[in-house]
Amino acid sequence: MLIIKLIYKILSFFQSHATHQGLAFGICTGMFLGLSPINTLHFWLFLILLFLLKLNLATTLFSWGSFELIGYLGKNAFFVIGDYLLNRRPLIEFWNFLYELPLFPYSNFYVPQVLGKFFCSLTAVIPLYIMSIKLITVLDPIIYHWWRTTKLYTFYRGYKPYA
Repeated sequence: MLIIKLIYKILSFFQSHATHQGLAFGICTGMFLGLSPINTLHFWLFLILLFLLKLNLATTLFSWGSFELIGYLGKNAFFVIGDYLLNRRPLIEFWNFLYELPLFPYSNFYVPQVLGKFFCSLTAVIPLYIMSIKLITVLDPIIYHWWRTTKLYTFYRGYKPYA
């Protein structure tokens, strides 16, 4: 009985903030988490935002895993982008200034791959948000209908405290 209550609480926690905006914010936050190495300062800032903002946790975790895979497969492309940004003559003074700031060295932006991933995630966040809102409005009725026909949902609805 205790295990069933625990499963029920976990499922209800993952269903929270299931609005279109919450799902889209979850996808965008998962993108930042997936494309940021765990030893950087901005990874931990986005992880804190994960719990402060109203976004869907299941969507964030799925997006995080998906973008980890994209980050792994596009490792060389991100390195080339970061190296290009680090070696641009007009930006060298800017990087020197930022490196002298107290917290900047903890962000590891001087590593080309980290800078390339962060730059790509910053440029892709607004198009990704708009595309995910449109995709969610199209797919929401289809997925909702499919979810209500599964056996797990009937078990979930038949649980006594929920009914």
